[in-house]
Amino acid sequence: MTGYSLNIADYTILFNVMTDGINLCPSPSQKSFITSDKKFDLAVNVFVGPVVIKEEASAVFRAPYVEEISGISIKKSDEFWTVYRLGEYILIRTTCPRSNVYREALLVIRPGEKSWDIIIDTSASVIDPINYPVDGLLLYYLTALNNDIFIHGSGVKHRGRGYLFSGSSGKGKTTIAGLFKNIGAEIIHDDRLILRQRNNKIYMYNTPVYPYDKYKKAELSLVYLIDHGNINYSSHIGHSEAVATIMSNCIQHHWDTGMIGNLTGAILKLVNMVKVKTLQFVPDSTVVSFIEKNGR
Repeated sequence: MTGYSLNIADYTILFNVMTDGINLCPSPSQKSFITSDKKFDLAVNVFVGPVVIKEEASAVFRAPYVEEISGISIKKSDEFWTVYRLGEYILIRTTCPRSNVYREALLVIRPGEKSWDIIIDTSASVIDPINYPVDGLLLYYLTALNNDIFIHGSGVKHRGRGYLFSGSSGKGKTTIAGLFKNIGAEIIHDDRLILRQRNNKIYMYNTPVYPYDKYKKAELSLVYLIDHGNINYSSHIGHSEAVATIMSNCIQHHWDTGMIGNLTGAILKLVNMVKVKTLQFVPDSTVVSFIEKNGR
């Protein structure tokens, strides 16, 4: 196909191929997010060709390639992706370490405009335009520029309430999502969520990570900042500590003060609209009963 649209977190993103002889093919993780909505929030023009950074562009942020293995972060390479500024434009040049087909890619972001570009260096004629890590980079800047929150966490909808469990690696996000799944709760996502304020409410959305996962959304009722413990115990947390802890669990690039300010403002709104508590939990079914009783 030469074009299609995805609905991710109630953003309609339209992808159009701009290079003759090239067809687009969304990955299995994206296919259930395809929408027929003709009104788009962002149009992404997809080109195939060499990636070139103009000399006048200045590098502002570099990320090494790090993989987490058995809970330990291991740096595999110094070169992963680099953010450049070119006037008002943001350019992100990235390698594609999980692909044997794509050599590198360039995401061209025009803040304030509804048209961005992706250039992919590949010999393939059928391509996924947001192959890893372009997918996460595009979603990060889309949300950051629109005052949304992109966060590591597990989202669960249970008995009409939406719970977000957030914490650093190894704190039990996937474990607690699995415990809720065992009793039939809807798992919005167990890794990467987008939080948006819509109609004076905060909603959490899944993102395309797992093959054939469907678009999901739930109103957020309570945020738990989690850790393992010897008993199930929860307590309220002050606004300042809540903001700082939530921010530490957000996906963010620390180079632009404007986007840092946007994120801070979005988190302040979140903690003013939704209760935030700490949660130490025992990794068994008793924590589900504890939240059913105390998660108000």
